[in-house]
Amino acid sequence: MEHVTVYTASNVPAAASHPTINCLQWTEDGQLLFLTKTAVYILTPDLGIHFCNPSSATSVTKPRHASPRAIAPGWFRTVLELDRRSFHHWPSDSQDWDSLVTGSLDISIKSVVSSPSFVSADAGCVLAVVSTNLELSLWCSVKNQLAGQWIKLQDATSYLQSLAAAQTDSRLHQTLWTQIVCSSWSKQPDFDAIPPCVRDGSLLALGNRAGFILLLSFTREQGSSQYLEHIRTVDVSTQWITHMTWLPWASTGLNERAAILVYCTSDGTVGLVKITRTCHMEPGDSCTDPPAVLATNVSHTKSPICEADDRTITGLSFVEPRDMKPIVIIFRPGVVQLWTEESDECAWSGLRTLYLYRQDISTGSSMHYPPSGFMYSQEHDAIVLSLFDGTLHVLHDISSSPTVRPSMRSTEQSGFSSSDLSSVSRRIFIQIEGGAIPQEEMNRINGMASFGGFPIVCWAHEKSRSSDFSYKHDARHNSTLVVAKIHTEDSDDVILKMLFDVISMTKAGMLFVFAGTAPIHTLRPILHRLGQDGVLTRLHSPLLRTLQNLGGDFIKLAIPPRLDDSSSSPYTLFRENIARRLFGSDVLLQLRLKLAITDFCWRSVSSPEMRDEYGALARGLLSILSHHILGAFVQHIESVVHLLTRNDLPFVLRIVIQCMVPQAPQELSIEAQNLANKLTASFPTAEHEGALNAVQEQCPACGVAVPLEDIAVAACSNGHQWARCSVTSFILSTTMVRTCLGCTRKAFLPMASSPHRREREGRLETPETPAMSTCGTGRGWVVQELLEAVRRCLFCGNNFITLI
Repeated sequence: MEHVTVYTASNVPAAASHPTINCLQWTEDGQLLFLTKTAVYILTPDLGIHFCNPSSATSVTKPRHASPRAIAPGWFRTVLELDRRSFHHWPSDSQDWDSLVTGSLDISIKSVVSSPSFVSADAGCVLAVVSTNLELSLWCSVKNQLAGQWIKLQDATSYLQSLAAAQTDSRLHQTLWTQIVCSSWSKQPDFDAIPPCVRDGSLLALGNRAGFILLLSFTREQGSSQYLEHIRTVDVSTQWITHMTWLPWASTGLNERAAILVYCTSDGTVGLVKITRTCHMEPGDSCTDPPAVLATNVSHTKSPICEADDRTITGLSFVEPRDMKPIVIIFRPGVVQLWTEESDECAWSGLRTLYLYRQDISTGSSMHYPPSGFMYSQEHDAIVLSLFDGTLHVLHDISSSPTVRPSMRSTEQSGFSSSDLSSVSRRIFIQIEGGAIPQEEMNRINGMASFGGFPIVCWAHEKSRSSDFSYKHDARHNSTLVVAKIHTEDSDDVILKMLFDVISMTKAGMLFVFAGTAPIHTLRPILHRLGQDGVLTRLHSPLLRTLQNLGGDFIKLAIPPRLDDSSSSPYTLFRENIARRLFGSDVLLQLRLKLAITDFCWRSVSSPEMRDEYGALARGLLSILSHHILGAFVQHIESVVHLLTRNDLPFVLRIVIQCMVPQAPQELSIEAQNLANKLTASFPTAEHEGALNAVQEQCPACGVAVPLEDIAVAACSNGHQWARCSVTSFILSTTMVRTCLGCTRKAFLPMASSPHRREREGRLETPETPAMSTCGTGRGWVVQELLEAVRRCLFCGNNFITLI
């Protein structure tokens, strides 16, 4: 039997949840969520992650018959475990039979959805979990999203009950209104503001038993136990809302975006709700505007996609072909329906119905099993769908004329048919399990998702016999997480094109921090392919040329001379504006992505000559990136010179000194000199000279003066070495630090994360009351606001984690 390239085959000792298309899904932090009966396994491949903690990295099980040239990624693993002892008792609210929840007999996890990244307090994702008791809860990581604890932020039942009480007086209707059946979290809308708006514009949609859709937003107000804000309620049906999915946001005007929320009801109806969000900003330079205000309008389309037919709907999602409007996918037993609205770009529109056929790979195979995942291949213009019985079904020619039977063009693509891919999935199952597998054994695929773009997929399977009706305890269930290649090899040209597209066509407002995607998630397809045996050696020259040609020199950003007075705190405006500049720039995004790829290549190649070339390129990129960051610091500090205190001067002068070195661009040095002149005019000479002496720190071990010669490492004359904060360049002599999971650079914890946390408006430092900061006392309010603004690494854009 021909062997298939398998990268990972790792055991997950848990009973998988009921198969759904979201049983295995990626978050925008680059983490894979595997939904089991009582827990959500959070798995993170180590591609692009150089932080290493041996106690948290899993040992990946290598298949006995895997290709010897396959380089397997390592995985970090942690678990979000549902507390089955704490649940709401619905009969205490209503004794009506309509409010009965049978899922309360054996409470487990029904579904989980992830927010965009950069939503939680540590700039990560928030998970919304719905249990079989129809309760919603919010979860997020505490310190270490890779292997640390995930805690429950809020049980939303009591909050939803308060909303239901304002809608109706009926106890039954209030109970049905509170019982959540499904959920879906939208992406971040990309408004026209440059740099992007810092407001979280994503919406969490909840479908309940009363036929209403609730639109909520996540809030991070300090000192509050309430994390949800009610935006709108939409009455769409008298039936249960069973499935929902968001289509991408589209521009409908200046600073206005609209998205379609597709929903399904228990009677088989599929309808549409249009949600429009408008970002109201004052005219002028967006960098100094007060915080944006988001307005929301909702309209329910009365003409449904599918009328009620009492047929079960087993899944709902969409794909987005190139140069075409999104296509809605409706899954029913044995049937897949496709719908897209009419437009000039589409070769077809309306509703198309495709009937699946049986793939005979095991005795229990059937096309009526529920779907367990799918992926879309742009190259083949096809959807690859997995069913619970382990079969794979290909829907061809999605953009032109959808069909389950391959056309002449598709037939020419050898090995890309439903029978071919189903045969591959069966071979992978036999290859991993080993030995002689009888035809009665079914490779049940509980969930499937793309790992790095087609043809590299990941799924979770479990061996089973459909004719065996004996009870199997949950503890005896064991799933296998598989990452494998199910089709032909990628050509070198495809890898280079993928690299070029990701770097040159990526926009910060569409993809990066405020839009919600972490670099390790964006670069996973590229890094996985580059990490395979022999690829970097073959592609060294063209890869180096591509990385060298994509990028630019220091670019001056236009900043008004000072922040104008407004209803918002000038300190808050400073924090939000500099965050927009540091993480909303397309240039900085491209530099970070290039630096991450270059650093990966430098670590992976074995040739000393190649390492030297990648090292030189990385140093150049790091220099340009540092100059951009320093420029943003200088320009924003210059706009608040009138607010600076004497405690701010040591840090500000450190920035000026770094900008005046011979290697700095002339434009940057000129701006730094202008800032220095303003400081001289604003502060007495003696105070200015005293602050200049404060630029030199003292060694925490021996007290000897440590000059600012290296922004990464501090060394005293007695040989003591200390790491420096990647944000402030101060010596790290405290345990209150955070570490970038990508490049391992460290930074002080912001004030809001320290044990000395104060009220937001009352914590700012004044000359009379020095603040207790995690980076020492008397550092000034500028340092504090910068530490809070930089919620991700300045140099690679990935999340910080706290190890202590």
